Amino acid sequence: MPLLRSTLLVALLAAGSSSVEAGPALKDRAIELQVDASDATRRLFHARLVIPCDPGPLTLLYPKWIPGEHGPTGPLADVVGFRILAGGQPVAWRRDDLDLYAIHCEVPPGSETVEVRLDYVPPPPGTEGFVSAQASAKLAVFHWNQMLVYPKGRSMGEIEFQAALVLPEGWTASTALPVASTTAHGKTFVKTSLETLVDSPVLCGAHLREVPLAPDHWLVLAADSEAALAISDEVKAAFSRLVAEAGTLFGTRPYRSYRFFLALSDLTPPFFLEHHECCDNRAPERTLLDESLQKRWLFVLPHEYVHSWNGKHRRPADMVKPDFQEPIATRLLWVYEGLTEYLGCLLAARSGIWTADEFRDNLALAADGLANQKGRTWRPLEDTTRAAPVLYNARGDWAAWRRGVDFYNEGLLLWLEVDAILRQETKGKASIDDFCRRFHGDAGGKPSVNPYTFDQLVEALAAVAPYDWKKHLTERVTSLSPLPPLGGVERGGWKLTVQSSPSEMYRVHEGTDRSIDLTTSIGLLLKEDGTVSDIIPDKAADHARIGPGMKIIAVNSRRWSADLLREAVQGTKKGGPLELLVENGQFFRTLTLDYKEGAKYPALERNEAVPDLLSEILKARAN
Repeated sequence: MPLLRSTLLVALLAAGSSSVEAGPALKDRAIELQVDASDATRRLFHARLVIPCDPGPLTLLYPKWIPGEHGPTGPLADVVGFRILAGGQPVAWRRDDLDLYAIHCEVPPGSETVEVRLDYVPPPPGTEGFVSAQASAKLAVFHWNQMLVYPKGRSMGEIEFQAALVLPEGWTASTALPVASTTAHGKTFVKTSLETLVDSPVLCGAHLREVPLAPDHWLVLAADSEAALAISDEVKAAFSRLVAEAGTLFGTRPYRSYRFFLALSDLTPPFFLEHHECCDNRAPERTLLDESLQKRWLFVLPHEYVHSWNGKHRRPADMVKPDFQEPIATRLLWVYEGLTEYLGCLLAARSGIWTADEFRDNLALAADGLANQKGRTWRPLEDTTRAAPVLYNARGDWAAWRRGVDFYNEGLLLWLEVDAILRQETKGKASIDDFCRRFHGDAGGKPSVNPYTFDQLVEALAAVAPYDWKKHLTERVTSLSPLPPLGGVERGGWKLTVQSSPSEMYRVHEGTDRSIDLTTSIGLLLKEDGTVSDIIPDKAADHARIGPGMKIIAVNSRRWSADLLREAVQGTKKGGPLELLVENGQFFRTLTLDYKEGAKYPALERNEAVPDLLSEILKARAN
């Protein structure tokens, strides 16, 4: 069933837009799309489209602004072998001079359709940056928008597609799209709108398993080995509780059924993206077999699940567009992503994916990381959301001074504070749970889009608890304070502190990220080989003139090792030296760090003078 178009979307269509305008009349027939993934093992996809049209000028669009990716991320450079035919004969085409995602052609007289053929080549393993289609020798995951073009002239909710998929021999596939028929080589899907098609990625592979969690809910696993599909009863039970806890939190569900996709491969880097009726998640191959990897990655699945309500169903009005070509305004990502981060972490704790201690350890990591974002003294939170389309692809060097897309962790703290205020203002009678049921709970058991503005968000909060929410939230998103918003932590009965040994969650992050994180102490983040990834402005490493890209060769005149550096940092508390031999390109220099405070790692400490509201927040709610 096509997604329900919102009132705002209808108004946009009536008013006209830059890319939805009068064009060739489309036939009532759906566009036929066949994706041949039989070459997926060598990272090559073939697509064939049959597009009903009238003779004359025709403009075809390749999707550019992809929902959930918050930027013009349509991978145009990876589309190759593009051809247009009519009656089996080639049709000349040209790319638009200004809009590179638009293709113009002239449909010859007598033609009722054009055929478009294209290949898509996803990046190879190890490619950095945003990679939304990936494949290994045993599995693949792709999004339909990478494999298609569509005619300019109608909204994405009005254009129908009849999609089909051909698979490598021995592979199976899963997607949220209803299946019309199945053969030994693939599937044909029920006709659906372009909007729904693009919202329904495909996970396929030689080793694929669908694990039922609750009626109409599945955890769908694909892995590079059969052994990696093993899932413990505890993990399965936690995800079943996640479904129940989300149902209790929101009251209703904005989907017909839901699939948690999880691709398990060391050849497909971690990646997570939300959709209305599924989420696309990719993690290391041994994630279900390794407790550390579970702590590091499985909590992201509740985040993406929450997006079905917050981001897909309830969406900032500036992010609702009639097609995939118009730019979106990302100013409210501190709600779209920030609130989702809080609710996702909350549900991870309530369902047992995390323990309460792990939630608190993650909160400490987030708060300390934000305190190290010295860019917050010149860039307010709201600017990180406005600039998100470029900041997502920003380099990792000087990241603490640049300040990137930290509206996820900032949102975690910001919305914890909102939750604490709601509880305190109502003397425990209301909480973020009540806000979620009011704000997100009008879903009718199927995908729909209900846009909102900042003022409507404020009104919904005020309906739960009278408070000057507009002033409070405006101050939070426009502030240039060097300190993160710790009001929720403190109102919750805890305080951010440091300790001399890292928490287990800290060790997990270091291990899975393959990093040495000394940002809390000397302000240094390193790769495993001693290369400096980043430094924290105004800390000891910065004062010693160390910079990203340099490499530590020796510590206190001994050959570098991570343990040796940690020991030297710890030893400074007793007056020990901290001298680093640093390589900078072809040059070497010994630098002395002026630091005497020993090892420092973030932690939350209980404040007995304040009731433990945070522990109450984390309690499970579902029966």
